[in-house]
Amino acid sequence: MDLLYNIPFGPRQLFRVLAIGAMALVGSSTIQMGASAIDLGPGATAPVRPFRLDQVSLGNGLLQEKRDRIKAFLRSYDERKFLVLFNNQAGRPNPKGVTSPGGWEDGGLLSGHWTGHFMTALSQAYVDQGEQVFKTKLDWMINELAACQDAITARMNGTTGTGDASWVPTHPGYLGALPEDTVLRLGPPRWAVYGGNLSTNSWAPWYTQHKIIRGFLDAYYNTNSSQALGIVKKMADWAYLALTIGDKNNPKYTGNLTRDDLNYMWDLYIAGEFGGANEVFPEIYQITGDARHLQTAKAFDNRESLFGAAVNDQDILVVTPDKIPGRRRPARLHANQHVPQFIGYLRVFEQGGGQEYFTAAKNFYGWVAPHRYFATGGVGGSYPGTDSNGELFQNRDNVANAMAGTGAETCTAYNMLKLARNLFLHEHNATYMDNYERGLFNQISGSRADTSSTYDPQLTYFQQLTAGTPRDFGNTGTCCGGTGMESHTKYQETVYLRSADASTLWVNLYIPSTLTWAEKGFSVKQETTFPRGDTAKFTITGQGPLDIKLRVPAWIRKGFNVTVNGQAQTSVPQPGSYLTLSRTWKTGDVIEVSMPFSIRAERARDRPDTQALMWGPVVLQLVGKPGSANGGYFGLSLYQYLKRDGDYAQAAVKQTGTTAAGDPTFKTTNGSLTARPYYVGDSQAVSTYFRRIEPAVVFGTIDAGVPNRKRNDALPNYDVPVTGVTSPGTDGPTFLDLVWDQAPFATHDAFVKAVTSLADEFVTAGVYSAKERDAIVAKAGQAEKELTPS
Repeated sequence: MDLLYNIPFGPRQLFRVLAIGAMALVGSSTIQMGASAIDLGPGATAPVRPFRLDQVSLGNGLLQEKRDRIKAFLRSYDERKFLVLFNNQAGRPNPKGVTSPGGWEDGGLLSGHWTGHFMTALSQAYVDQGEQVFKTKLDWMINELAACQDAITARMNGTTGTGDASWVPTHPGYLGALPEDTVLRLGPPRWAVYGGNLSTNSWAPWYTQHKIIRGFLDAYYNTNSSQALGIVKKMADWAYLALTIGDKNNPKYTGNLTRDDLNYMWDLYIAGEFGGANEVFPEIYQITGDARHLQTAKAFDNRESLFGAAVNDQDILVVTPDKIPGRRRPARLHANQHVPQFIGYLRVFEQGGGQEYFTAAKNFYGWVAPHRYFATGGVGGSYPGTDSNGELFQNRDNVANAMAGTGAETCTAYNMLKLARNLFLHEHNATYMDNYERGLFNQISGSRADTSSTYDPQLTYFQQLTAGTPRDFGNTGTCCGGTGMESHTKYQETVYLRSADASTLWVNLYIPSTLTWAEKGFSVKQETTFPRGDTAKFTITGQGPLDIKLRVPAWIRKGFNVTVNGQAQTSVPQPGSYLTLSRTWKTGDVIEVSMPFSIRAERARDRPDTQALMWGPVVLQLVGKPGSANGGYFGLSLYQYLKRDGDYAQAAVKQTGTTAAGDPTFKTTNGSLTARPYYVGDSQAVSTYFRRIEPAVVFGTIDAGVPNRKRNDALPNYDVPVTGVTSPGTDGPTFLDLVWDQAPFATHDAFVKAVTSLADEFVTAGVYSAKERDAIVAKAGQAEKELTPS
């Protein structure tokens, strides 16, 4: 039975109708308005829920600039190109001179996926500002694809077309840019594997189905397209049959698919990649009430080894060849093949699938962040002793030895942000949003070139981490070209969240924007230049009680100062938490936030001398190509410039200018290297990481005459060996690393006390002698003037 499908309203219209009714009842003092019963999509049943995209508009700034460049591409791109391959399968004619998009959307085994991404991007571009051009394009695509679906299903009577359409479907409702057989052959009896043979191989066919269905669902959510939902329902019905009955017309067919068959399918490299297919079917179940669709979602459970390991918190993303679990998986799992699976498990959990689905997703996320995270929020890479495929996970805690080569795949960052966001809806842990912010303002915003070109989407695939390499842009038809179109048209989706009972507003990101919360009778306008600036102003329109929770970023070092109508808030917020403002608000109330940026260095988990400069949440890249010294990295000595507050911006790395776009530029004091924000999208050679060169214990210009030795913290400690690296190692952070980890110091006495305590530890560990300890402490005591902040 169809719960929402037969209601003559789209999801946005229905939400508004029920909300207006609820507000009317509130006015009569009959009820207090709580959660809407028809929240749809991610977090639909969570204690914290998203706002619809049309409720939050993006203001001017960095992300608006990136968005508008992608919207220009969407506006100019010929949407007819996407129908070429679908028309071929449906036996429908194509306009003369119109060709398929190219790249992976060229008739090869992944064809069709980019169509789904493009539809999602169009619907998001439309709902953002209501520009009709995007809806016109989208409506045309939906109508034409509906005709393709109908034409394919019409051949169920045994009639065939000609050319690419000379096949008869096995189940009704199929829609694709390739024959239905390319999906069915993944399972029994043929068990197709990854490859390029159009007749026998397979390349992530359920991944492609996911992207297409996701595109239609987003069109339904964002533009109220009932036609899109109708297509989705038919595709979902087909998917249920394909994953239960299967390839029934094959001469070697032996019967319905079993759980063991499904496990065997999903454990296969790339061919078994299904993207987040298990995320869309619970949403379809919620819309239609048809329990078959939740069963379809559960059919995607990767239970050969990974699901159970995640439930039990046993990290098996990378194993040695002699310990490979399951029958078909490789030693290293493909990152972007598996991250979306856990987004889907959360959706199954939200629709009543069971607690184990949430547990699996939470534990999996903890394996990746922070244990495989680069400073940019990226993941993946090859390392000595393994293959060169940078799309695969690196072994646990391998950062420094995994960054050479291709770097981090942009798609994986896109999906890690989705997973962090969805986990936050249930657990409200600020760390999820700190990680979301890091990925958003580095790898995601940095994935779009700062150019007006519309020749292609100008998006990244890999983002290089090898020192002195440029970023490459383009990616028509690739997975990262697809998710990139989505990322840059939905920047507003996580700025604000709301509690299910509408009593609390969560402010998660500092992005210029306006929230219109009509159901609550509130609007909030946020004015900020973040991340180019470090202040934000919120103006309230509306009246009534509301808890407003402001995220206090974990990178805060110099205070998080909040005023309401000019009156300072006396509570001392902790970095990596939320500050709650509870009051009865009225129109004209103003919240002002000051969160001064500082510059700090972040060490790689496995090699402390390999570091990245951070400016608030943003990585600062060093511009230029380093020489061969220091392993091919730039080498920096910075401790001599630090003051007691530990802020590198005092002297070590100083802001020296601002670009025409408003982006700050910096210079390092020793060597005058230029540094600039990671999100700048051009083709200059840049370095995300550098090597720290700190040979002596110094406090300002005062030299203690003692080497800056390392303490053996058993780094690295890889679970899977890296060729040429002893594990556990005999490496560790230096004395000065550990001293300045404790900054800021309120007084010089506090600084000397910290130095003394750490020096004692180094003596006990046999790293320093008592004489060296005394020299270090004495010189620290003499450095008060040197270390006093200016």
